[in-house]
Amino acid sequence: MAAFMVALKRRKTGGYAARKAIPKDVRKDYAALYGMGWEEKLNIAAGTPPHEAKAQHGEWLAEIETRIGALRAAKNGERQPLTRRNAHALAGEWYRWFLGRQEGDLRTSSYWKRQSDTLVWDVIYRQAPDEYLRDTRADPEWEWKAHPEVRETVRPLVAQEAKVASFLLEKGMALNQEAINLFLDAVEDNLLSAYVRLEALARGDYGADPALEQFPDYVSRTEQRRRCVTCWALFENWQAEVQPSRSTVARWTTVFKAADARFADASMITLEAAKEWMTGLIDENRTAQTIATVWKTALKTVFTWAVGEKLVGNNPFKELKISVPRKTVERETKAFMAEEAEVILSAALAYKTPKTVDERARRWVPWICAYTGARAGEITQLRGSDIQRRGNDYFAKLSPSAGKMKTRTARTVPLHEHLVEQGFVAFVEEMGSGALFYVPAPPRPAEQPEPVQSPAERTRARLGDWVRSLGITDPELSPNHAWRHTFKARAARYGMSERYSDAITGHAPPTAGRAYGKPTPEDLAEAMRTFPRYSLNTSEVQLGGNCQRI
Repeated sequence: MAAFMVALKRRKTGGYAARKAIPKDVRKDYAALYGMGWEEKLNIAAGTPPHEAKAQHGEWLAEIETRIGALRAAKNGERQPLTRRNAHALAGEWYRWFLGRQEGDLRTSSYWKRQSDTLVWDVIYRQAPDEYLRDTRADPEWEWKAHPEVRETVRPLVAQEAKVASFLLEKGMALNQEAINLFLDAVEDNLLSAYVRLEALARGDYGADPALEQFPDYVSRTEQRRRCVTCWALFENWQAEVQPSRSTVARWTTVFKAADARFADASMITLEAAKEWMTGLIDENRTAQTIATVWKTALKTVFTWAVGEKLVGNNPFKELKISVPRKTVERETKAFMAEEAEVILSAALAYKTPKTVDERARRWVPWICAYTGARAGEITQLRGSDIQRRGNDYFAKLSPSAGKMKTRTARTVPLHEHLVEQGFVAFVEEMGSGALFYVPAPPRPAEQPEPVQSPAERTRARLGDWVRSLGITDPELSPNHAWRHTFKARAARYGMSERYSDAITGHAPPTAGRAYGKPTPEDLAEAMRTFPRYSLNTSEVQLGGNCQRI
C-alpha cells in the first residue's frame, strides 16, 4: 500500500514509520526537554487500521511542530519560573485542557485503559528500584516514583503523551527548565487520573470528577508579592515550596513569629534595622551563638529564597554580622578517644538478646555508626528491606524514603565484615523487612498536627541519653555524632582514600572534578576492607595505645 503522506511509510512487517529531523536552532533545548536531540521517530504497530495510523501520525507530527514552535518562541522571550503551588495549579489547567481536547474523540474505553496500563507498567514501573522489587510491601504507595532519577527518566515520555508543548503554546507560556520540570512532575501525577476519566467518559459515565477538587488556584506573581509581605507569610510560602524537615520548621517557627511581631513589612527591613533587632535579642536565655547560627541562618535562608521568587527586593540578613565570643575548647578532638569507644561498644555487646527497640538500638546502632560514620538518625530509621546483599558483601541503603536525610540524597554504604560476624545480618533476617529500631507510629487523624520528631528520631535521642549514662559526659562531645568524626579519623589513619571515606559518610566532594567518577558501592566495599575492626578487651581498646584517638 502506498504511503499516506511523504513522512509516513509502510514497513514490510505491516507497521508504519515516520521520522522528523529536529532543526539545529532548537536541537539543544529540545534534547534537554524531550530526550531526543537529532530526530524523532514514530513506530506504529502492524495491524493498525490505515485511518488510525494516519490519525496517529497527524497528532505526532503536530505535537513535534508545536514543540519546535514553542521552543523558538521561548528563545525570543523571557522564560518564567513557577512556584510548586503554581505548577500544580497549571497542571489543573492542563488536566481540563487535555480532557476537553478529547471531547470529540471516538476512542473506546478499552483504548484509554491500555493507555493507563502503558503509563503504569511500561513507563513508570520499569524505573522501580531493586529494593522495591525485592519487597513490594515496603512501599505500597510507590513513593519511589518521586525519586529525582525516576522523575528525570519519565519526564520526556510524559511530555509526549500529555501534549504539554501544545498546551503551553496555547497558554502563551514559556517556562524555564526548573519550572518545566516542576510542571511535568505535576502532570505525571495526574496523567493516570486523566486516562481514568477519559475511560469513564467513553463508557458514558459523566459523573462528578473528584480529581478536579485537588488543584489549587493559580497565583499570579503580582498576587504573590501582595500576599507575601510579612515575615510569617514568607516563612509559610517557603515551607510550601521547599518542604523542609519537621525539625527545621519547629526550630525556626519561634524565629519567624518574633520577626513577624517586630517588622510589619518584610520588604521594608533594612540591614541596620535587622542588626539592631537581632543584637537586642542576645540575653541570658539566648546566646550570641544561638542568634548567629539558628536565628540568622533561618532568616537568611528564607529571605534568599524570597528574593529569588521576587517576593522581596533584598535580603537584609545576608550581610548581617553577629559578634560571637570565642568559645573555650578543652578537648583535642570531636572524635571518641579509645577508652570512650570501648565503653560504648562494650556496653552495646552486653545486649545479647535485645527485645525492645531501645535495646536493639543500643546493641547495633553504635557499632554500625562506628563502621560507617553514618549519622545516628540515618541508622535508627533503617528498615530490614534497606539491607542488601551483592555478591559476597552486604550493604545498607540509607534513603530519604526511610526518613530524614540531611542531604536528601540516598547512598549505599558497605557493612564491615565484623558487623556480619557479630550477627547483624541474621538479626535483620529475623526482624523482616520493616523498621529495625523503632515502632512505626499509628495512622494520624487529619486534624492532628504532625509530631516534631519521628519515632526513629526519638530512638536516636534516647540512645544519646543512654551513652551519657555510661559516663560519656564531656559536654564538648556528641554522644552519637562523634562516631562520624571517629570514622573519618580512623579511615585516614589506616590509609583509606578521602574520596572513599567521603562517599561512605555522604560528604560532598571538595571540588567539581572530584564529583566525577563517583565510587560504586562495590568500590566502597573494597575500600572498607582496609578499615580495621575494633578489638575490645576488659582493660583497653587494642588500637595502639590506651589513649590513642580512634
